Amino acid sequence: MPGTTRAAVVLLWILFGFGICGGVASLVGYAGLSALESQGDIAIPSSFMPLLVASVIQIVVWTVLRGVFAVKIAKRSAGARKGAIILEAVGVGLGILSWILTPEIEVAGADTTSSMASGMIGAIIGIALAAVIIGLLSHQDSKRWCSQ
Repeated sequence: MPGTTRAAVVLLWILFGFGICGGVASLVGYAGLSALESQGDIAIPSSFMPLLVASVIQIVVWTVLRGVFAVKIAKRSAGARKGAIILEAVGVGLGILSWILTPEIEVAGADTTSSMASGMIGAIIGIALAAVIIGLLSHQDSKRWCSQ
């Protein structure tokens, strides 16, 4: 397996692990927000819940597909290579779209600057890794290897 393909497969597995952690963190975070809302400390906008549900579904789908593509690319599947490129390109687009559409949630007494910064850093890392995967799988060596 060429180094570019191996690196892409490793990154897919890393993002698979991040997806598991992100899905669990989303559910735990929502539980925490719900508890704060029931205490009257915050007000969750009505538009937040559909976005959270869509986000968790997207995390689950991306996580499963990344694992499947990592296995199939290792077995030289050209379709999996193309599928991973498309998946990551759509992921980049959705990542950018989520910055635009996600409503802000005001938490009384919380430092919103640090939570926004950590969310932004996580999103940037995810988008950057997706872009690297696209580049690695688009490399001629990966194309050649997966089409045999």
